[in-house]
Amino acid sequence: MSRWLLDTGLIRVSVRYVKPLKPGGPLFYVRRIPKAVQQHYGGKALFRQSLGTRDLNAGTRKAAKLAREHDALWSSLGSKEGQRASLTTPENREAARALLASLGLSPGDLAPGVNNPEGYNPDEIIDDFLIKQHGPDYEVARYEPIRSPKSMQSFWSPIEAEAVRLLKEDQSKPSTLLSDALRVYLEDHDKGSHPKFETDTKRAIGHVLSAVGDLPLNQYNRENAKLVRNNLLKGNKTGTARRRLNTIKAVFNKGLLEFNQRHLGNPFERIQIAGETQDAVERGSFTASERKVITKACRALNDDIRHIVALQADTGARLGEIVGLRLDDVVLDHETPHILIRPLSAAGRTLKTANSEREVPLVGEALWAATEALKAVQGNPEKGPWLFPRYASDNQINANSASAVINKWLKKTLKIDKTSHSFRHTMRDRLRHAGVPQEFQDLIGGWGKRSVAQSYGEGYLLKQLHEQLDKIS
Repeated sequence: MSRWLLDTGLIRVSVRYVKPLKPGGPLFYVRRIPKAVQQHYGGKALFRQSLGTRDLNAGTRKAAKLAREHDALWSSLGSKEGQRASLTTPENREAARALLASLGLSPGDLAPGVNNPEGYNPDEIIDDFLIKQHGPDYEVARYEPIRSPKSMQSFWSPIEAEAVRLLKEDQSKPSTLLSDALRVYLEDHDKGSHPKFETDTKRAIGHVLSAVGDLPLNQYNRENAKLVRNNLLKGNKTGTARRRLNTIKAVFNKGLLEFNQRHLGNPFERIQIAGETQDAVERGSFTASERKVITKACRALNDDIRHIVALQADTGARLGEIVGLRLDDVVLDHETPHILIRPLSAAGRTLKTANSEREVPLVGEALWAATEALKAVQGNPEKGPWLFPRYASDNQINANSASAVINKWLKKTLKIDKTSHSFRHTMRDRLRHAGVPQEFQDLIGGWGKRSVAQSYGEGYLLKQLHEQLDKIS
């Protein structure tokens, strides 16, 4: 709904959801309520609320805030499943404020020490609303908890829980929630805008939100942390559980630091996992006969997936490093053909460690694969900057998709029960067996930490690295 509020003959200003109910009168926020949620407003089709001003600029700002809150609230009321799948915690908070406003309540109305006017009982208002929403079973849980198999909190949607929390919170000392810590963690992190990193971080924090809730940082305790650990171990290996606990710990530490709460301590520090790493699957190396089968199949099919496989096989690079190669990273017109494995943050490409940045000579099947991959991309009239555009684009390197295709091909077609990461383990073994010195092994594969001595000078020449790799080709 829009309305022309200013027409000078030269310009017109249109503002959504803002209008005076009578000429020259105070401005109101007026918005049509979606049919799916009109039942929550007594069947009303329009929502009206005074903006408390006649000033267009001030009214517009207030209306925009109310619109954001209602977008979140109505999305939630229209589909709880959709809310749980897509609404973020900040949206929950906006929706909770809108819910309180629709009930005539305000954050802090039930905070300690607040004296409400006679006849105004926020506790009864929110109770009546929740009973109407959840029915007799909720009423039993509320007033006769011994008879109820569920707690009243278990009935609440995330938005209702946030609304109750806001009612009880002292507004002069607003709490810092875990979601606040997550927000600043992603805002400040070098990889915070990269889709995979953001998704992985939110997934880790999601385990806390689903197990305990989005609480103020000072309300989490050791038992909460152990509950999250136990839930993680139900569906994941110990290595995955540890990685996600480490992410949770990092986000929590960021919140403590940024919101001046370091005195609280982090309940996710030093969480132990019984039998950690004992369930890890040993990644075996490819045998010589398996490598021959793979090489023959790659040459026969000669497509992008097989080019990736061949590059992995004879460079030992990580799958993400190969998938994330740009055309400029493949240098064939050089006395020592090679690839450049380097970060490119603007395009979403990062490396696992600082020592992962390196130049790797191309020998054997890797040289064949790089040549064929370049030829295929350059023959495409819509070519972009990526060597493997099916799995790489600006701001996203999708190594997981390539991994799934490669692993399925190895297992189902070639009957080899190993994964793409086994190429990296195989390269380490091949270099060892060929008598390549440890220092050269680490430089080729980007393994380990470089010593102070290794960091001096310009390092080894590509030609020297090529000589070492030639021992295994």
